[in-house]
Amino acid sequence: MAKKSKKSENAKPESGGLYLHEAELALINYLTKMPDGDEVLRKAGITRHRLKVMMYDDEIYQCVEKRQDKIESAPWRLEPADSTTAQILNDHLREWWSEIVIGAQNARWFGYSVLEAVYNQNALHINGDIITPFIGLKWIGEKPMQWYEPKNDGRLILLQNHSKSRRDEECDQHFKHFLTRCKPTYENPYGEALLSRLYWVWFFKNNGFKMWAKFVEQFGMPMLVGKSAVGKNDDMRDALLRAHASRVLAVSATDTVEVTAAGSSSGNASGTYDTFDKNLERRIQKVILGQTLTSGTDGSGSRALGDVHMEVQNSKYKADIRMIMPTIQAILNALCDLNGWERHRIIIGEEKSLEEPKADRDVKLKNAGANLTPQYFQREYGLQDGDIAEVQQLPANTQFSALPKRAFSFKADMQGLDANQQEVDEKISEIDKKLFSESELMKVVETSSDVNDLQTKLYGLMSGESVEKFTETMARALYLFDVIGYVQRSK
Repeated sequence: MAKKSKKSENAKPESGGLYLHEAELALINYLTKMPDGDEVLRKAGITRHRLKVMMYDDEIYQCVEKRQDKIESAPWRLEPADSTTAQILNDHLREWWSEIVIGAQNARWFGYSVLEAVYNQNALHINGDIITPFIGLKWIGEKPMQWYEPKNDGRLILLQNHSKSRRDEECDQHFKHFLTRCKPTYENPYGEALLSRLYWVWFFKNNGFKMWAKFVEQFGMPMLVGKSAVGKNDDMRDALLRAHASRVLAVSATDTVEVTAAGSSSGNASGTYDTFDKNLERRIQKVILGQTLTSGTDGSGSRALGDVHMEVQNSKYKADIRMIMPTIQAILNALCDLNGWERHRIIIGEEKSLEEPKADRDVKLKNAGANLTPQYFQREYGLQDGDIAEVQQLPANTQFSALPKRAFSFKADMQGLDANQQEVDEKISEIDKKLFSESELMKVVETSSDVNDLQTKLYGLMSGESVEKFTETMARALYLFDVIGYVQRSK
């Protein structure tokens, strides 16, 4: 007789196999995950996001904040700037500027950073009486870097422990997530973490300060040494212990008390620690700021040191701008695409400034006779089309020269013209004579009975010319007409 199965037909299936499958997937993900290529972190045995504890060091934080303040206060503008859309984007980005810039610049310290944006579909821009609805940012900020894993092909993966689906997900880097990396490579897609270069400096500085604090606690206070007669050592010891609290000690004529402190000749003197601490501070400043002129000049200073300091500081500032520029431009493109606007370009800092040595050189070239083109100014000084008005040059054969001296000029005397005005009129007359010579125009004037007749004849002769040329020629003819009348009246 067959045995009946003890299990019920409606019994729930066992889940042990599912747990085993999840454990296998977790093991495979751990084994196939790309290791961090930072050698310092690998030797120290810490993860990359744990470098944030170094930001609590006073010297490191001061140097980092100096670079953060520099880039946070950098001027910026949008192009094109003469539109309502540019005004909306400009006002909206200003609200979140600090969160965006500081979050993107953190990639310099930790290798990479990830910004996440949450949008508001009912955002409003108020400009006086004009209210414009648009899709804007409800929140944007930096997310924990350990939640994400950058890939060497440019993808950004949200790890399964932090995703709703409990699986690794590829992030949308067009609208949702914005990745910033510092000098990534194929072998190290996590980027170069600047703080990892300071890990051992911070480690020895932190532990050295603890050891120095214990030394000061034990040996910083002076030690009382007492000498007493034989058999009275216990009494002297008790008296010295009471003297530490009361600062008063009474001894007999046969007893002596001396104060002994750790002098400069001691192996644990303060001068040794000062040298050690200053050396570590210099290394921190060199790595973060690129120089050591922030806290002092080591007993000397000069204008040259200040110039070098500013040059290094500006180079670091420009490097930070180049690193965060793609991230901020991606955020701006996302806002434009969501609203169906034309994409705008953001410019951070002064890309082209008026450099005094270059400007002085150009002035000297101009005074020497060099004609600098508008293309040169646009390339060297960052000017835009329309910023420079193009001056129309006269023909080469009409360049002005020194006015020859004459005893009398009838035209200048009648119209009150100075030498420069008279020279300009003569050059214009030379240009106009290409159309009518002086003798030809004189014949037209002599055969005209009045001004109307003169105008009619000139119009017939110049029917194919422009209005400007006709006006100039008519002015010359009226001048001759007045001269002839004046001569006739004089006779």
